[in-house]
Amino acid sequence: MIWWIILFFVGGIALILVEFILPGLICGILGGILVFISCVIALYWHPEHAVAIIMGEILAVIASLIAGFYLIARSPLGKAMVLSDAQDPSQGWVSDESNEAIIGTLGQVVTALRPAGTIDIHGKKTSAVSSGDFIEDGAWVKVIEVRGNRVVVEPAAKA
Repeated sequence: MIWWIILFFVGGIALILVEFILPGLICGILGGILVFISCVIALYWHPEHAVAIIMGEILAVIASLIAGFYLIARSPLGKAMVLSDAQDPSQGWVSDESNEAIIGTLGQVVTALRPAGTIDIHGKKTSAVSSGDFIEDGAWVKVIEVRGNRVVVEPAAKA
């Protein structure tokens, strides 16, 4: 009878590991069922070792899950699922071009900055963020920083 316990257990662990290669829950569920069956049979024939059997099976399932995650991350299939190149802005990978030419220019607040709102710079409306203060609409602001599409402004006197 011990061979059936070992066969169900090893088969269940193997199916759990196969689930990492062929995802779809079928192998994982069948593997879990086989491990559970091996546990039930072992407890039926050897009830005096119940704690050791249950702990051993739980630890083996956890170890197989850890091994599966470890192996899939280092397999060619796992490496194919992970982006290996960085999207470097110097190579042209930018979501929005920075217009750093507007740093230091004055603009007028169209909608109040609380801290975000809209400003008008040379007739062009631009989303902006204040440097922390609330700025009323109609006030004059100076652009102090531009990073991508984020324009940071601070209050300024009209020149």
